Amino acid sequence: MLTGSCYCGRIRYEMATEPLVVHCHCDNCKRSVGGPFVSWAVIPLYDLKHVGEQPAIHVTDNKVERGFCNECGSSISYFQRGDDAIDITVGTMDDPNAVNPSKHIWDRKRIHWVKMDDGLPHYSEWSADSDPIEI
Repeated sequence: MLTGSCYCGRIRYEMATEPLVVHCHCDNCKRSVGGPFVSWAVIPLYDLKHVGEQPAIHVTDNKVERGFCNECGSSISYFQRGDDAIDITVGTMDDPNAVNPSKHIWDRKRIHWVKMDDGLPHYSEWSADSDPIEI
């Protein structure tokens, strides 16, 4: 079982399954976490259990719910309404070394000085039904 929390600890969660981990370079993710990219642990929605308080929700574009802590501001989750998966920020995991990233998405939005030569495949946008790009 993988676990994690926000910075202040008010929001705690458990993930019942091994996540698919991706590095996202899209503009929305960069702005929401304040970093050059964000690493997401993607799991089925029903495999996430909140142990502490529920995260506050900010709705973007009337379709995406971004979960965060109202107390410390930690970005916790990304959920597209109607989807059956939820993304959890890897940086909030108690042991982020317990997972391994599998790919980069939205690479066309990657900040040019971010060099990601980690051997993982890079995708221009979403990786579904597309081939990796050369970097």
